[in-house]
Parts: sequence; structure tokens; C-alpha cells
Amino acid sequence: PAPAPAPALPGSTLAIAVLAVVVFLVPAISGFLIYDRARILHYEVWRAWTGHIVHFGSSHLLWNLAIFLAAGCWVERIRPRSTRWFYLLCPPVIATALFLLEPSLARYAGLSGVATGVLVFLGCVKLDSHSAEPTWFWVAIFGLVVVKIALETVTHAPLLVDDFSGVIVVPLAHISGAACGVVAWGLTRTPLMAIPPPPS
Repeated sequence: PAPAPAPALPGSTLAIAVLAVVVFLVPAISGFLIYDRARILHYEVWRAWTGHIVHFGSSHLLWNLAIFLAAGCWVERIRPRSTRWFYLLCPPVIATALFLLEPSLARYAGLSGVATGVLVFLGCVKLDSHSAEPTWFWVAIFGLVVVKIALETVTHAPLLVDDFSGVIVVPLAHISGAACGVVAWGLTRTPLMAIPPPPS
């Protein structure tokens, strides 16, 4: 039998992580990129994508990158085309959900919604492919995602981030991201994902 193809390099995941770090290190950029409802109403629609790479503090950035890099690099190595489409489409889906369902939310930032989505996408892919990891492992991951969202919904505070001074958590972003992950997994199981990858 022919040897299995080598895993793809997770270039998209790494590029997004680097952008998030650069934006954090150059705070002057953040004002032009953050999700800002008033600015979006004035046609600055790029913020639906770029708001997710802005972070409010070092703990916010590091915890988001920890999940995003681990899950994103893993799934992009095994489903590169699907992952690139996920990164293109998931951020505006989350932003649209926030815009329509959280009308009082003036500003939003962070990769946590996208990270939740890519983690759920990875878990669905691994369960569906009967991977080497035991089923309970991925079921436990899904359980932790649900518990985290539920606790943050009740407490209105992030579980892990400790530098959110004056900022509230937005569970809808995580719920929307998780939904994107499930949809992305569903599309990988159909010929729809045979469409070409987005431009790099």
C-alpha cells in the first residue's frame, strides 16, 4: 500500500496566533480591529473578523492561545482545507450572532469563541474517525466545554482569565463557536468540502 501522506503544516493556525500576539504587543492597532458595534454600523465590517485577534490582557491572550494553538494545529494537520474554511467563516458567524442577539454589547474581543469552535471541530473529527484516543476522552472534552459555558453564563465571569478588569464574559460567543465546529465537522463528511481552499 502507498504510504500515508504527511500531515499538513498548520500554517493558518500559526499565522492567526502570530497576528494575535503582534496586535497585543502593538496596542495602537487594537482600536482599528476590535469588534465595535457602533463602528460596524458605520460599515467597518472587517471588525467581524479582526475583533477576534484583539485581547484585553496577557492572561486573556495566553489562555486563548493555549486552547487555540493546541486544537487548531492538531485539526489543521489532519483536515487542512476544512480548517482554513473554518477560520474564514467562523469569526463572522460569531460576530453576527453577537450583533443580532447581544444588541447591548458595544465591544468584544478574543479568540475564545473561535478556539471553542476549533476544539469542538477537532473532537467531532476524532470521534468520527475512531482515533487512537478513547471515546471517553473526547466526550470528557465536550463535557468540560459545556460546563465552562454554563458556569460562565451563571457567574458572568471567566473561569480562567484573571485580567478582565471591568469586562464581562460573553457565553454566546462560545456557543456560536461550538455550533460552527459541529457544522464544520458535518461539512467534512460531505462532498461540499471538495471546493477549493480559500486564498492563502
